[in-house]
Amino acid sequence: MSAPGIRAYHMAQVLGRQVTGARVTLGVPEYSDIQPEPGFQVVKYSRRSLLPLFYRYDVVISLGFPPMALPAFLSRIFVLDFFSNFAMEWMEVGKTQRNYRKRWAWYETARQYINYQLTAADFVICNNDRQRDAWLGMMQSLGLVTGEVYDRDPSLRRLVAVAPHGVRTDAMVAAGPAIRGVIPGIRPNDTVLLWNAGIVGWYDPVTAIRAVDELSRQRDDVKLVFMGSKYPDPGFLEENPTFKAAIETAEALGATDRCVFFVRGWLPYEEVKGYLLDSYLGLSTYFNNAETHYSHRTRFLDLIWAELPIICTRGDILSEMVEQDGLGIVVPEGDVAAVVSALRRLLDDQAFYQQCRANLRALKAGMTWDDTLAELVAFCRDPRPVASPKRNRSVPLLRRTAGYLFWRAMQKLIR
Repeated sequence: MSAPGIRAYHMAQVLGRQVTGARVTLGVPEYSDIQPEPGFQVVKYSRRSLLPLFYRYDVVISLGFPPMALPAFLSRIFVLDFFSNFAMEWMEVGKTQRNYRKRWAWYETARQYINYQLTAADFVICNNDRQRDAWLGMMQSLGLVTGEVYDRDPSLRRLVAVAPHGVRTDAMVAAGPAIRGVIPGIRPNDTVLLWNAGIVGWYDPVTAIRAVDELSRQRDDVKLVFMGSKYPDPGFLEENPTFKAAIETAEALGATDRCVFFVRGWLPYEEVKGYLLDSYLGLSTYFNNAETHYSHRTRFLDLIWAELPIICTRGDILSEMVEQDGLGIVVPEGDVAAVVSALRRLLDDQAFYQQCRANLRALKAGMTWDDTLAELVAFCRDPRPVASPKRNRSVPLLRRTAGYLFWRAMQKLIR
């Protein structure tokens, strides 16, 4: 699982525990191996079997609703999990498209998609207050924040709420070593720096690779491991320019399988524990752009869970937490020297390293999924939306759905 699957899985657990009397079902793609648990059942779906699922439940929670779900709109409550600012993400993804007209069609399709989703939603959840402000602004512009809605809830938290990615509570226990003494070229006593995110357009793996290569000239025990390189969803974000740049940089420096290691594919969720336990700290460098400003680096939560000090780039809301709460070191964008300096401090200053770990231990106690999903739980216990009545949204929704379908078709036609 990547971030969407992880969120859905933990939501099912929390809602199963905390919403008394609810029949909680986790819908998963046909290729998923997730099993039911005491608090929820699991249903596998395909394109053909997805639509009937919308009619079985009173509340449907998803990161998007396909147009074919429109017939269910009037009789169901839709909770939209917009846990990322997808508009900014898609701006980054679209940079690789050199055909101006096709890129324009891509952006317009994305904009129409977001408008359609926000219009369909009865309740929206997101990862942080920056995202919440963005979604509220868009909904205001779409005419979805009316005087009637405001009168029902002046805080608008029953319209758009914050439900961040949480910290796992299961034991940090692994079957055995996963990196040290297991991956060829990494010795049992080596110091492992873990990159536990994907390698996509908004990340800057080149800066991390150059920093580790420079440090390795003095310390041959330092190894950087990229934990996952290819997303688990077939066909989604296959090898891309950012991944290619990382591979080529490591090769050019002679760092591949010497001080930089790429784990191809994507790890099963449970196997992540072994990688965290074998690591000394987490390293994540990215670009300080609009995507970063609104982002919520979900893989940081595993580093917090494992109490691994973090070195990251300045700009996002979790990097502010790293800096303010003493969880590690924040560096400027693209600054190799700053990353090298941060690595040296965390490697050599054990008092500072242990203090970071103590701060992580204290912080994570209040960041469990039960804590972070409190506003979603409250809504599901009393699912009465403050959004405009569905009859008032029907015409705008049909118009925005038609706009999305038109631009999706145009995107396919433009070459």
